[in-house]
Amino acid sequence: MRNLPETLILILSSILLIAAPLLYSGKTSLALMSLEFLGIALLACTVWFIPLRQHFYRPVLLFVAVGLGLTALYLLPIPQAQWEMLPGRAFYLDVAHWLQQQHIEPNFSLSLIPDESLVAFLSLIPPLALSLAVGSLSAERTKQLVIVFLGIAALEATIGLIQYTSNNPAFFFGIPPNGQSAQGTYLNRDHFAALMEMALPISIGLTLYTLGNHQRHRDETGASWLTLHQTLIYGSLMLLILLGGIFSRSRAGVFLSIVAVLLSSLTFARHIGGKQSAGITAVFGTIAGGIAVSIGLIPILNRFVAQDPLEDGRWEIFKHTVEGIKTFFPLGSGPGTFPDVYRGFQPIEQMSFINNAHNDYLEVLFEMGAAGAFIIFAFVLLYLYGWVKLWGKQWTQLHFTQNAAGIGIFIVLLHSFTDFNLHTPANMVAFAFLCGLFFRRPEPNGKG
Repeated sequence: MRNLPETLILILSSILLIAAPLLYSGKTSLALMSLEFLGIALLACTVWFIPLRQHFYRPVLLFVAVGLGLTALYLLPIPQAQWEMLPGRAFYLDVAHWLQQQHIEPNFSLSLIPDESLVAFLSLIPPLALSLAVGSLSAERTKQLVIVFLGIAALEATIGLIQYTSNNPAFFFGIPPNGQSAQGTYLNRDHFAALMEMALPISIGLTLYTLGNHQRHRDETGASWLTLHQTLIYGSLMLLILLGGIFSRSRAGVFLSIVAVLLSSLTFARHIGGKQSAGITAVFGTIAGGIAVSIGLIPILNRFVAQDPLEDGRWEIFKHTVEGIKTFFPLGSGPGTFPDVYRGFQPIEQMSFINNAHNDYLEVLFEMGAAGAFIIFAFVLLYLYGWVKLWGKQWTQLHFTQNAAGIGIFIVLLHSFTDFNLHTPANMVAFAFLCGLFFRRPEPNGKG
């Protein structure tokens, strides 16, 4: 009876995983709306057919409920007198009074721009739906979805490598050129690199898992050939994704790809078949790291020489974002309001439009104040809790994948200090996919 709902959830999840990056990383209005419709359908199917409490630990569901609740609070209307007393609102009083003189009644809420906060709230639906769906599927269905995820990452890497070798022409998929670099169907090569970072540990984990199986089954001809073929397939995907990340020429992307290779090798070395396999893993890690350094280091060093990272405009953005955090603390300006509200703190020297803080954590603090700080801190605790729950479990294929997802989450959390990956819809979906894998409870039969 459960097969049909699971099949439907698997199909919708696959479409969402594929569509999110291909639709210009969800950065256009039409793309975001399409992802939200898909997310609503997936969320409805998952909640209707699957008992979530049986598939997720209670702290995970509690975190989701509290996080959504705190975000929704910013949409609730409040009296004007109370609104005027909120931190940072004095700057906007003249505008509010002028609108009232024009017989236009402003919408007073905790958010300075409620419409933008509503858009931000709705943008949470696709990642939320996918995360719950991944955690609710059976182990076999989850493995199929992992293959879909690696497939779309490999496709993006292939497009990126074509762009790199053809000098990234402007006509390619209508993506604006970003120099000689890989960026796939993303509008930003750093966000493309983040997708590669998230997929890389999973491809490494599955490569090493099948390699370990080949070592264990080398005396069984049929099983040995099967696992060897699987190793070659996953190994090819791994190298493709690794090269995609390197040729993005993103400084953080290349560095964190190397970190992902090293962490994955260290994590899986002891669990793929004894000392011999551990030695093979060490050789693999050395070769992969060597490829990454030899190919990626030269263009990255060129970028460092061409522009000192300390002179990057991000540091000025960070400085003025912190001013905004102090001004609006403890409530913040409202989810999704950063691009417009930041203008009040932007110096005249910054001539361009600043759409994000280039630091996910600072942007959350700017928009949600103490509530944002709580969400960040709670997620870190939840992440550590997830590792505790994984500790001591049998090293099955799915367990390899879950550990790889945990590494991918860690890599993106590091990248978020210098970019806004988690404010890009496609990467929000990919990150939610990793979270669904990482936080899923084992099945009663021990398969997941």
